[in-house]
Amino acid sequence: MYKLKSLLFRSAFAAALVFSLIVPARAAEMDLTAFGGIHQQGKLSLQNAQNAIQNINSTTFAVIGARFGHGGVIGGEHTLAYSGNFIDADTKAFIYNSNLRIQAKFPVVRPYGTAGLGLIYTSGSGVGVFGTRFAVNYGGGVKILPAGPVGLAFDIRGYSIPSTEFNVFATESQTINFIEASFGVIFKFGK
Repeated sequence: MYKLKSLLFRSAFAAALVFSLIVPARAAEMDLTAFGGIHQQGKLSLQNAQNAIQNINSTTFAVIGARFGHGGVIGGEHTLAYSGNFIDADTKAFIYNSNLRIQAKFPVVRPYGTAGLGLIYTSGSGVGVFGTRFAVNYGGGVKILPAGPVGLAFDIRGYSIPSTEFNVFATESQTINFIEASFGVIFKFGK
């Protein structure tokens, strides 16, 4: 069973890598965002998003990563991130997403929405360890791109990891939901 999961994870990662290398070659615009942020358990809503940003506490865990975006109004983005204390202090997580991104093409401020699928791999000795699972994410943000190739990005997303047995006290499968709020530096390439 472990070999099958490992093979599926590697196959999905290879397919996503090939997709991310082929699609941008045809895209008119590309960007790379280095970001840092927080994760907090809960579902994404307007109230929860505001609370996640204002109430950073012991149930909040840090995340760092990079996003590669391509396309104009309709495009895609691919995220690779790491959390050193995911769910609890003894769990580490690697996160990969491929998303559809729709953004307004205003000259300086570009709001966008995004949704997609990905994988989250956890390891360690904590109660948050569940191996590799598929995850759905959705959200949006704003890019601030003044004249030149460097700008800022603010992003908020909801993640849902369906049917995960990670809690030692749980008697059945459950869905894990968490919110990610991040801030990053964006480097723009192309048009």
